[in-house]
Amino acid sequence: MLRTFSVIFLLATLGSVSGCYYDNSEQLYGTGGTCDSTSTWSADIQPLIQAQCVGCHQGASASGGLDLSSHASVQNSALNGSLLDRIQRGAGDPLAMPPSGRLSNCNVAKIRVWERGGALPN
Repeated sequence: MLRTFSVIFLLATLGSVSGCYYDNSEQLYGTGGTCDSTSTWSADIQPLIQAQCVGCHQGASASGGLDLSSHASVQNSALNGSLLDRIQRGAGDPLAMPPSGRLSNCNVAKIRVWERGGALPN
C-alpha cells in the first residue's frame, strides 16, 4: 500500500512540474510589433535607429565618426556589414552596440531582413 501511494505521489508530482512553463515572450522576442520575415526602413529600421543609435551617432560629433542620422549612412553601414557586426557582438566587447545592452533577437532579425533586401528606403 505504501509503495502504491509513493508511485502515485511521484507521478502526480512529475505531472504537475513538467506542465509548467515560465519563459517570458518579451524577453525572448522583444517588445512591440511583430517579428516576421518583412522589414522596411520607415516602419521598422528608422524608428529603431532613432531610438537606439542616433543619440550618439549624429552630426559632426558622431561617436566613432559614424553618423547614422540618414538613410544613406545607415544603408552604407548595413551593406558593408558593420551595422550587424556591432549589434551582434558579445557582452563585454567595447565595440558592442548599443552600449545600453543588446537589441532583442527580433530587432536584430528585422535589421538582417532589411539588409538582405538591399537596405532600401521603403
